Amino acid sequence: MMNTGSQSYAEIDLDALIHNFRCMEQLAGPSKKLIASIKGNAYGHGVVEVAQALETAGAYALMTGSLDEARDLRDHGITLPILLFAFSTDELALQAAREGFVPTLTSHASARTLSREAKETVSVYLKIDTGLGRLGEPLASAREFVERTSELKHLQIDGIYTHVPFSQTSNASWAVEKLKAFDHFLATLESDGHAFPVTQAMASSCLLAGLKDNCSAVCLGHALYGLSPFSVESHDTHKDLKPVLTGLKSTLIHIGHLQAGSDIAIGGLYGLERPRTVGVLPLGLAQGISSPQPDKELVTLVAGRRCRVLSVSLEHCTIDLDGAGHVVVGDPVTLIGYDGEEQMTLAEVAGASGIGPLEMLMQFSGRIPIRYPGKSEGAPKPQEKFCANKH
Repeated sequence: MMNTGSQSYAEIDLDALIHNFRCMEQLAGPSKKLIASIKGNAYGHGVVEVAQALETAGAYALMTGSLDEARDLRDHGITLPILLFAFSTDELALQAAREGFVPTLTSHASARTLSREAKETVSVYLKIDTGLGRLGEPLASAREFVERTSELKHLQIDGIYTHVPFSQTSNASWAVEKLKAFDHFLATLESDGHAFPVTQAMASSCLLAGLKDNCSAVCLGHALYGLSPFSVESHDTHKDLKPVLTGLKSTLIHIGHLQAGSDIAIGGLYGLERPRTVGVLPLGLAQGISSPQPDKELVTLVAGRRCRVLSVSLEHCTIDLDGAGHVVVGDPVTLIGYDGEEQMTLAEVAGASGIGPLEMLMQFSGRIPIRYPGKSEGAPKPQEKFCANKH
């Protein structure tokens, strides 16, 4: 979406998205298909524009958990295969298949229902749970699940996958164990004649940690958007990635000159000891801005200077303009990005609110208009070097 007249907006760099795609492509190696996770409005970056850029870049397929998002992509001319994570009821899975999308099946009961209701052959993926404990047939019974589902009419199994995430690089050994178990499972299936076009277990964390498997594909999420999948950003695992959200901008809509003794009630400041100059931005809780933690400070940039957020209400932020120099209503304010030599990062803004960068993106998602300055008309050439620390 784009609204050039908005007083507040996010800036998304699609060239950075493609850079990250190429970097992960290099880490994965030439034999791997790259499936791009675009769930959650492409992690808050705008699902249509991100999908268009990834299709240009050469993604094998797109994956989302929303049938509405999948429909939106088709309406905007996206022709890539669109895979659906296990996302809802058997009825919706059937509807998705009828519309040409590829649903994920997590149990034989769902497979039977889809086979019975489908009037013609539909493509499906099967999900195996290798230890995440969320969705999918447990690995212990997965062989029977695959064999029995393969016998059902109207179902064409085009992929089989699992999910092996880990949030600390120190836990990579757990992931290695799960990857080996899934590789062994697939090998035993193949020895009995069950081979599939797509097999996938690794995601961003596995690639960034330098892990390997024998699957034909990887599914990229965090890394595409320049986000670390690790809760503690460890050494140089993601140093070659670029943030795709490059700016969050707003505008001063009011400047107030408060006398000593005045109050800033929402910020809990009563009886100011000295005169203060404050500014108001048209951004608040409704747009995903969180109040800072009691022991944290949230800062904006105005005229190249750091200005503290004093309060956050439903639709406004009040900021401290003391020391900002001469500013007027209509001047720009930066919450994320550069203003002169000063910078505020997504991680800093999220940290001030006591949440992670992805959680902050989800708070913004769909609430703030997005601009795509310099929208790329093509992808960088594959032979260019994008990632210096290839494992």
